[in-house]
Amino acid sequence: MKKRLIVFVAAFLMLFMAVPAMAALQDMYADVYKWTGGFNQDGSPGLTKITSGITFEVRSHDSNTRETLYVFNSKALTSLSNPVTTTNFASSSYCNKRVAFRVDPTDSTDDKYVDLLVVDTNTGCVEIVKHFDKYTHTIIIDERPNIRHHGVIWYTQTTTARTDTGIDLPSGSLAVYDVTVEVIKAGLGATIKVGTGENSTAAAGYLSGRSIDSTGFSMDAAFITSGTCVDYYPVTTFGTYLATGVTGTGLGGADSGKAINGGLSRLTHFITAAASNRALTYTANSAEGATYYGYIHYWFEEIR
Repeated sequence: MKKRLIVFVAAFLMLFMAVPAMAALQDMYADVYKWTGGFNQDGSPGLTKITSGITFEVRSHDSNTRETLYVFNSKALTSLSNPVTTTNFASSSYCNKRVAFRVDPTDSTDDKYVDLLVVDTNTGCVEIVKHFDKYTHTIIIDERPNIRHHGVIWYTQTTTARTDTGIDLPSGSLAVYDVTVEVIKAGLGATIKVGTGENSTAAAGYLSGRSIDSTGFSMDAAFITSGTCVDYYPVTTFGTYLATGVTGTGLGGADSGKAINGGLSRLTHFITAAASNRALTYTANSAEGATYYGYIHYWFEEIR
């Protein structure tokens, strides 16, 4: 009898050892709030819940790789697009007005964390959440006026047509100080234009043909010559919203019209109440049919 019991226990253990480990799927959710600078009577920040206009990206912890997502609490493992659109954020069938999803975190150290980029498309303000897990249920986006904010939105080249990021920068009195791009996957010979307004002629108002053919942050090739004089050669790839240059003299042929000898002034672009084209858009060329992607970074401030 004792021998039979030992055999049974051994067989039982071997059965469980032979079964492959199941994916550690986890349900994660958080309500999203904005803080515009006000306080409650007890001195705590006065927060307003955001129930529309939120888009978010879920990345592997400390990585630029997007996680595979499923609908929150979906036993059927219904797929959820990543980044998550504003439509799916608001839909009761998907996120139900929260940052909500099911995921198996590809976190080799703890198998529990993901990183989030949460964007309020109504204002351009963002919150970057590191080490997000199933125990974190509140996300607060800083949207205070008279504070310089850093915004981020992803871009993906799949067409040469102009693409709307979904962000509408606020009208009124908004100052845009700078725009640049971060390249995650490069396209040989590829460039990108960044502007505002779906139908505006300022398709390249912020960036005009900025190179995205190598990974990292793409910047104009500038160097200090003396004092605060900066020489740009060839011509700057800032758009007319952010820079103006002096045309060089004695240049012809392929070099015609290039700004040299410190002939560049950086500008701040103001979006006023009269400015109707507030949508942040981009246009990328289709070099060799490649698909390339990264992030558009922008710095702005509501000045009154």
